[in-house]
Amino acid sequence: MLILTRRAGEALVIETESGETIKVVVIETRGIQTRLGVIADRQVSVDREEIHLRKKAEKHRA
Repeated sequence: MLILTRRAGEALVIETESGETIKVVVIETRGIQTRLGVIADRQVSVDREEIHLRKKAEKHRA
């Protein structure tokens, strides 16, 4: 796991093998919570982990 430190307003960029770019921006940090903004092409699915896992389980059941 890569661990990065960012401040509000700073970002990290993820580039996929297919050339898609995903930018994750730290919007703000309050106590133990951090708000993130994600900039990605519409075809890139972006979900919280618990939503992603639920969708995956529902797809597997179908």
